[in-house]
Amino acid sequence: MELYIVRHGKTDWNKECKFQGAQDIPLNEEGRAAAVKLAERLKDVHFDEIFSSPLSRAYETACIISTGSLSLSKGVLKIDLLKEISFGEGEGVPFDKWMNTDEPRKYFFDEPAKYVPPKGGETFESGIKRMAEFVHTVLEPYYNKNPDARIMVVAHGAILAALMCVLENRGVEHFWGNGLKGNCEETIYKYDGKNWMLESEEKPQENPYVKMAKKGSDVSTGNGPASIIQKSDSDSIEKTVSVLKQGGVVIIPTDTVYGFSGIVGNGSDDRIRAIKGRAETKPLIQLIACPEDLKKYTDDVVPEKLLQKWPGALTIIVNTKPGVGGSGASTIAFRCPGDEWLRKVISLCGAPIYSTSVNRSGQPVLDTQSSIIEEFQPEVTLIVNDGDKKGALPSTLVSITNGSVKILRQGSVEV
Repeated sequence: MELYIVRHGKTDWNKECKFQGAQDIPLNEEGRAAAVKLAERLKDVHFDEIFSSPLSRAYETACIISTGSLSLSKGVLKIDLLKEISFGEGEGVPFDKWMNTDEPRKYFFDEPAKYVPPKGGETFESGIKRMAEFVHTVLEPYYNKNPDARIMVVAHGAILAALMCVLENRGVEHFWGNGLKGNCEETIYKYDGKNWMLESEEKPQENPYVKMAKKGSDVSTGNGPASIIQKSDSDSIEKTVSVLKQGGVVIIPTDTVYGFSGIVGNGSDDRIRAIKGRAETKPLIQLIACPEDLKKYTDDVVPEKLLQKWPGALTIIVNTKPGVGGSGASTIAFRCPGDEWLRKVISLCGAPIYSTSVNRSGQPVLDTQSSIIEEFQPEVTLIVNDGDKKGALPSTLVSITNGSVKILRQGSVEV
C-alpha cells in the first residue's frame, strides 16, 4: 500500500506566521492555487481513498485534489483524528511572540520533548497517540482489505509530524524529523504489512517557521524574524551596517528597487540564494561606495561616458582581477548607486555589498513594503523601510567585457 501525506494549502494565518491549531482558518487564494497545481501534478495517479482533517483548510485542499483529473470516484472522507493539534490559548499568536517567552511553549520546534502547550492545548504525545489510533484503526485495516491500495491523507503540519513519528517509530524528542513540511507538498510511504518505508525523497524543508524557532534568531545566519527600521531614522545607517557586518541579510532600498543585501565575501550570497530559492550560481551584482573603487576589482578601462553616469542606476559588467570580487567569477556586475545613504552604508562596511531584487526566483519583484514584510520578514535579519517603489525601473545593464559597450538591459539611465 502507498500512502501520500499532504499538508493543506496556505491560509492568511500561514502568511502572517500565526499558530492556527484547531481554529478553522480557510484557504486563501494562494492556497487554492497551490492545491490546483498539486492536482495537476498528480492527475495521472489513482487514489483508492482520500482522508482529510475536518478543518476547512485541509478539507478544501483535499476536495480540490480529488476533483481534478484523479481516478477517484468517491468523495473525500473526513476523519476527526486528523484534526490539527490544538494550541489552546496560543492559537492566533504570532510565531515570534510565541517563542519570546520563558514558558515551555518556546520549545515547540527547538526541543519538542520539553514542549508544554499553552492552557487548553494538546501535547505532542497526545497527537502521536491519536495518529497511532489512526494507523491501527484506519490504515492497517485498509491494507488488509486491499494491499495494493493507494491512499492520500490531507491534514496539518503538527498532526502530520505526529503521523510520521508513528510510521517511523520516532519518539517525541524527534517530533519534527527533518522539518515541517511545506504547504501542498507530499511525502510518500509504502507499507508491506509490517513496516512503513519512506518512498519519496526526504530532505530538510526550507521553512520559515522552523527558522524562526532557532534560539536567539541568530543574526550571523540571517534568520528572522526581521527587525524593521525606517531609512529616515537618525541611526538607520549605524543599525544597517552593524547587521551587515555580523553576516545578516538585509532588505535595503536602493536607487532602483528594494534589494537583498549582504557584505561580499562573508557567505551572505549563499544565504540570499537560499531565501530566493535561486539555484543558479552566477555572481550577484555588487554595489560600491564610489566610482574609484572599481579599479580595485578590474583592470578593464571603463569608457568615460559610462563613468560619468556614476553615481547612478547604471550597472557595468567587467572582467575581474584574479582572486577578487568575493565569488571567484571571471566577470562581475558593479554599480555605484545614486543614493547617498546607501553609499555611506557601503563605505562603512569596508567592502562591496550584494544587491539582488526582492522576490522568489521566477516570481515578480515585490515593490511594496507590505508585500515584502509579509513574504520575507521571517527569513531575513533586517528590513529598511523607505516606502513603496511601485513602477521603479531597474538599473541599466551594460557589459564591457569584450572591449566594447554592449547594452544588455535598458533601465532608468540612458546610455
